Amino acid sequence: MAAGALERVTGTCMIGDAWFAERTVDAPPVARVDGREVDFAEAVEASAAILGEARLPLVCGLGQTDCESQRAAVALAERIGAVIDPAGPVVDGTVGAASQAIGLSTATFGELRDRAELVVAWRADPVASHPRLLPRLRLDRAGRATAGGDFDRTLVVIDVQRTATADEADAFIELPPELDFEALWSMRALVRGVPLDRDLAARLPLDGLGQLADRFRACGYGAVLPGPGLVASAAGYVNALALLALVRDLARIAHVVALPLRQDGNARGAEDVLAWQTGYPAAVSFARGHPRARPGEFSAAGVLERGETDAALIVGFDALRHLPPRAADNLRRIPTIVVDPRATETAAAARVAFATAAGGVHREGTAHRMDGVPVPLPAPLASARAGDEQVLAAIAARVAGAEGT
Repeated sequence: MAAGALERVTGTCMIGDAWFAERTVDAPPVARVDGREVDFAEAVEASAAILGEARLPLVCGLGQTDCESQRAAVALAERIGAVIDPAGPVVDGTVGAASQAIGLSTATFGELRDRAELVVAWRADPVASHPRLLPRLRLDRAGRATAGGDFDRTLVVIDVQRTATADEADAFIELPPELDFEALWSMRALVRGVPLDRDLAARLPLDGLGQLADRFRACGYGAVLPGPGLVASAAGYVNALALLALVRDLARIAHVVALPLRQDGNARGAEDVLAWQTGYPAAVSFARGHPRARPGEFSAAGVLERGETDAALIVGFDALRHLPPRAADNLRRIPTIVVDPRATETAAAARVAFATAAGGVHREGTAHRMDGVPVPLPAPLASARAGDEQVLAAIAARVAGAEGT
């Protein structure tokens, strides 16, 4: 650390280096309203006015902030009767929502590293998306190799085309994304020994799926790592249900777990915090004064695409870059408030924008790994700016004050 800046970071990958770089460059003004720099109090006042006048406000993002800020966002959403979706574009939270309907057998990364004999990456490419994951779990070729040159565990990749992870794997099954549900349902039949419909079987890579079913039956401990590609389509929730149903079926013959690979750094924390506070991990509405959850209907992308929300509070999420086009277009038409340490496209277009002190850089906090293990976030740098939690708490207090007058 030199002159109030990070001199270098160690133990990170390229994605981690970029994450720190985004949060340590010259920051935008502390607060802006309609593009002009204002003091913090004026921005809080403007935010409270927008949210207080909204018929159905939306709170979304949260995957790039700490758990303390996520908790403050849930409290604010409840006070203003908002829809809150920590997953943003219905990707990260889909498996969490499906797990409430059907159950989820899961594990920590340490357990996978030490016990898994068979690992299946289904529409996941961790070599590109989570570069340190395979080496840390000893799933890369070097980690799986024994003294004799053989592999002591098996890695299988299922995707639409070969990926960097597929090049590390023992087997690759090519599968179009529109056939995910049929393939998962067919795997259920294969592991149970149930005959498949001929027309369905003709459309699937049955040889590869059959070999995979045999591998599952023969293993003592297996794991499925579903990636964002499995749930990114309109059928994502149904695909998640089919995946968890397959894992449940496999539990009769082997110990098999599922561990979804999320996109955002603290997406798992956002799901966990929302579940603690409301009982649901994603897509929750407080519009009737109590929490209701409906995947798809109350997702951020869903309410924006249908034009149902008339104001949005976005925390740590560059929504205009990552939401579907129609949802992003509708977001531009409504007043938005952005709370983010970064200078993003969404912050530049917002009615109100707060440039905050980043958790894990300027503010201590807590994040959850993808396997649910809490991790403390240190603060190597100092900052006089408010963190996300302080901004959200200030807006909530001003909203409460306005309601009391």
